[in-house]
Amino acid sequence: MTFEVNFVTYRGLYRTVKTEKLNVPTKDGRRCILSNHMPIVLPLTVGVVNISVDKNEEYYAITDGMLMFENNQATVLADSIIDVKDIETDRIRHKLEEAQLKLERADNENDIMMAKMSITKALNKLKAKNKYGRL
Repeated sequence: MTFEVNFVTYRGLYRTVKTEKLNVPTKDGRRCILSNHMPIVLPLTVGVVNISVDKNEEYYAITDGMLMFENNQATVLADSIIDVKDIETDRIRHKLEEAQLKLERADNENDIMMAKMSITKALNKLKAKNKYGRL
């Protein structure tokens, strides 16, 4: 049995998919949601969301966010969401280098925090592409 998942960023709806299984990253580990799961709200961490339909897997790199599930309708709300197939490795490596330079030059707590988050996001995308991008 399938259910609908809406991937949403601050820019609006990124994608809607039907899935049999939704697997999300949380600070306590990965959580799997199947159809008819009880209503739940979960905080999500930087990581990879995967969905499964007819034994075909799709993977999405996300930043921190929230998962809301009720009445066989899931919403993954995150600052950024990208299908792993769409990740451009060279572009992300360039962003990683820029973030590392910003961290080296940072002179206040806010700049340090922002640079570290940029590094975390870039590394997540590179790891996701390396692990799931060739499937």
